[in-house]
Amino acid sequence: MCKYIYCTLIKKKQLQMAIIYTYPSATPSAGDYVLGTQFDNSIKENVTVQFSIANINSLATQGYLETTVTVTNAELTALQTTDKTLIAAPGTNKAIKVLSISAFLDYTAPAFTFANDMLVSLNSVTFGTIPLAIGQAVADTVYSAIPVAGILATNTALLLTTAGAVGGGGGSAMQVKIRYQILDISTTSSF
Repeated sequence: MCKYIYCTLIKKKQLQMAIIYTYPSATPSAGDYVLGTQFDNSIKENVTVQFSIANINSLATQGYLETTVTVTNAELTALQTTDKTLIAAPGTNKAIKVLSISAFLDYTAPAFTFANDMLVSLNSVTFGTIPLAIGQAVADTVYSAIPVAGILATNTALLLTTAGAVGGGGGSAMQVKIRYQILDISTTSSF
């Protein structure tokens, strides 16, 4: 027995969808839509609906935060003795989980000299390294650090540090982009 309006038309004439590779290719934008199914509780069935690319993206990155922090020339110069806060301590029972780290050295002569790498850390646990070669670069340089596993301290700021001397009277500044989540361990349901 037919359940849909077009059922009689389908019985009279065999309809076929085009083969997928015959459709033109395109680059999606946030305002575009894709077809999908969604469960409709009122009729207890999946129904075909439209989802916007923006809504799909929002769902896929739910709970992700991103910040870009400028590390001034003066802050880079003083980095051996004064850590730079990249993300403030999130509060009691909350921890910062680093998902990605990128750095952009905006070069201005003269170049810095770094005795050690720059470290992105929580409570002395390193979650990413920006090699000293990036800090000493003599041209604009973009670097992507790979976050590493470690124990996440709660209510602790994410810092940019270095253990060695920073010299050379460098003229550059740096921007550090961090994608992260705040994990709340106050209850098991909020984690």
